[in-house]
Amino acid sequence: MSIQLFPGYTDADTAIFAEFRNPDAKPEPGFIVDFLGTRIRTTSLWKYARTLDGQLLGFPIPSDFHAETVEWLGLLKAVRGASGQYVAMELGAGFGPWVIAGAVAARGRGIKNIRLCAVEGDSTHFQFLRQHFTDNGFEPDRHALFEAAVGTKAGVAQWPIVEDSSEACGSRLIQDASDHEGGRLQNARPIDVVPLFDLVVREPRWDLIHIDVQGDEVDICRSCIDELSARVSWIVVGTHSRKIDGDFLDLMWRAGWLLEHEKPSRFTFDPGCATLEAMTTIDGTQVWRNPRLMPEGGRLSSFSQRITCPIDGFRLHAGSTYILDVVARNTGTQPWVGGGQALTVAASYRWVDSEGVVLPIEGKRTQLGRRAVQPDESDPLKLQVVAPPIQGSYTLWVSMVQEGVNWFFERGAEPLILGVVVD
Repeated sequence: MSIQLFPGYTDADTAIFAEFRNPDAKPEPGFIVDFLGTRIRTTSLWKYARTLDGQLLGFPIPSDFHAETVEWLGLLKAVRGASGQYVAMELGAGFGPWVIAGAVAARGRGIKNIRLCAVEGDSTHFQFLRQHFTDNGFEPDRHALFEAAVGTKAGVAQWPIVEDSSEACGSRLIQDASDHEGGRLQNARPIDVVPLFDLVVREPRWDLIHIDVQGDEVDICRSCIDELSARVSWIVVGTHSRKIDGDFLDLMWRAGWLLEHEKPSRFTFDPGCATLEAMTTIDGTQVWRNPRLMPEGGRLSSFSQRITCPIDGFRLHAGSTYILDVVARNTGTQPWVGGGQALTVAASYRWVDSEGVVLPIEGKRTQLGRRAVQPDESDPLKLQVVAPPIQGSYTLWVSMVQEGVNWFFERGAEPLILGVVVD
């Protein structure tokens, strides 16, 4: 029996890192510099991370000093989909690694209209957050930064006070005088609680919301799931117990979101622990894509297909309809998302006459048989092919098409080509 390894991504997924590599990024004393060129001040980091001072990091495969590959994939897919602007939020932001890394990546792609929101409850981390904005060329006062906690409703709650918060990542609101792992807390201070709903409605569209709130992620997202589905293209969430893994999967699946990547939390069972979170040794990650919106985030960069059928030609009467059975295989590196809305992927066809002229009429679209066809997956489809009104010999080209973007064959993909006689 072979050992099963579960990275949460394929080798094809990691090609996205090369798209974003900043060739001008250079090591710098006092900072860790990542492959995007993001400058991370080491005095804002925990003891182990400070040992990386002055280093230029490569691609985060299978991880870097603060996150695994799947979390980075979610970020970069959101940025790759942004067009004209990049709008992102980070909840439980700490020093703001994700909100700034995404902004730096967007800026590297020529996007100038960048609007950011970050929420962090720890006072020291909040200062690190502001400094991280400044260190990377973003004026913190021009963005929405909140020293607060995020919750389901507005109010004031207690926040733990720790001696060295640079070594204590992952605080959250105090409940019943204990932390989320069941430990007793001696010191706390009052802090404002901002409802997630109020944050989400600040923008008509968000490219990305990154959530790492130490166990409250299910409740806060459930409190405004309709607004999230109406406004947010991508959600990347850190999970903190196996129960939260399952609860968040159930919430987002029932809301119609698509799971692009995930790694479950890892834990060591200990019956003496007060909570499931206390048993968790490594947090999990889920990357969710919203198929309803498909804003510029759904614009493909990989147009690759293999379409097959059991015949190489057929005959039909002018103007009549023929049902053509095909199998469409996604041989690219990005999922095809269906649904019949803008920027979704469908199958269709074009007619070419005996002189090699492509007729201007486009064939009827055939929607995917599922919400999404992932790379290396296939989808059997039935195309309703309507014959041209004039008799003659034709060639039928069958191809996938992304609405509002391109036919796949126009981006270099091979169509299925069939000979057809119209009589």
